[in-house]
Amino acid sequence: MKNSDSAEVESLKNDILRGNLSIQSILHKIQKPDITESDVVVLNSEYRSEFKRLKHCIDEFEKVAKDEDEDGELAEDVNLFRNQLTNLQTAFRKANVQCQLTVNMKNKAELFYSNPEEMEVRSRQMKSKEELIKMSTNVTANLRNISQSMASVLEQNRGTLEVLAQSSNTVCDTQDEFKVMGSALITTKKLVSRFGRRETTDLILIILALTAFFAACVYVIQKRMF
Repeated sequence: MKNSDSAEVESLKNDILRGNLSIQSILHKIQKPDITESDVVVLNSEYRSEFKRLKHCIDEFEKVAKDEDEDGELAEDVNLFRNQLTNLQTAFRKANVQCQLTVNMKNKAELFYSNPEEMEVRSRQMKSKEELIKMSTNVTANLRNISQSMASVLEQNRGTLEVLAQSSNTVCDTQDEFKVMGSALITTKKLVSRFGRRETTDLILIILALTAFFAACVYVIQKRMF
């Protein structure tokens, strides 16, 4: 192995060692009993970054080992680093699960042993939310009922308008009939009046004729007698 290759190998080994130490430090922090939920989020982010960096270093080390290690001396180191990476991943998963359980238990304990005043405030807030939801539901139901009532009233008004329209047509037809009947009555009245005047005239003429006849008769009789 060349000196330059040896220097690169040593540099990669140091990087891998630092990566291992960083992840072990994260594992130690995440197992603390006083850890908070926000700490868990931060530590998970740090772990993902360090794990990715460590895996990259091991991949580079394996590449150098395949290209430059003719005697196979570095193959054992590659296997060792791979096993360490797998063990770190397994250990972190277990620690992360345990940490989540711890945080959940702490949250439940805080909720159970919290200040009664805070519990009362939370209870009031929950009741207020429930009342708002119930009120919103009632308002929605009332609006739906009003909408249905308005639709029913509109339907009734439509029927009433149709009846009024039919009644208006009937009234118009009746008015037309009354006009026709009125015209007929006026014509009849004129005819009756005309006939009445004719009868009166004829009666006067008859009376005058009879008077003249009787006068003539009296005149003739007087002439014959005297």
